Amino acid sequence: QDCPRISVVIPAYNEEKYIARCLRSLVEQSLPSEQVEILLVDNNSTDNTVKIAETFPAVRIINETQPGAGAARARGWSEAKGDIIASTDADSEVPRHWLRKIMHNFDTRPDLVAISGGYLFYDRDFIVNFIVKIFERSLVALSWFLAGGVMALTAANMAVRREIYLKTPGLDPTLQFGEDLNLAKKLHQYGKLVWLFNNRVKTSARRYQGLDASVVPYFLNFLSMSARDKTWRNRLDNVRK
Repeated sequence: QDCPRISVVIPAYNEEKYIARCLRSLVEQSLPSEQVEILLVDNNSTDNTVKIAETFPAVRIINETQPGAGAARARGWSEAKGDIIASTDADSEVPRHWLRKIMHNFDTRPDLVAISGGYLFYDRDFIVNFIVKIFERSLVALSWFLAGGVMALTAANMAVRREIYLKTPGLDPTLQFGEDLNLAKKLHQYGKLVWLFNNRVKTSARRYQGLDASVVPYFLNFLSMSARDKTWRNRLDNVRK
């Protein structure tokens, strides 16, 4: 599309087991397809990720050779054409009205510069997801306490006004973890960020060995960004299955 309303960027590296699920959830959105641009950024995959993505005609495939999700996501955002740039992960599945809810908030609130939301693990039990929900609400509450508003984004579920994004240095391609929080800090000076509790995505927990390997580092990164404008950790040891 020449003038999509919203672009969705998905970085991917060897995601043949999950990418079809992600892309299917995006092409089946309730928002009219002519308003949506879908960009898959392949990050040197050696499996069938690209071949599977090619079976979705609506998906534009971009190649990024610099390793890391941060570099791949930044490349996709630099090529996005939509007024709004959204992001999710290749092993995530978004709800049918995900984009519609995002666009409704941007359309009705001109003061918003970014929107984010949480996620739940589709391959973990109720107890783990209950803990994730508690963490999510605690993070947003702490953000209000420390910064007087939401100052957190999650890469699997975020969207930003493109015109505002272009005013910032953008996503840091050198960060493999924490690029979302780093971007939130840059955007905060331009307007409000909101967190939609009713627009969660589903994602896989396969990358992490326990909540302490994902939730705790994210929380510490948030505190570090709030206190000293610097990520506590810029990469996460992933466990792929």
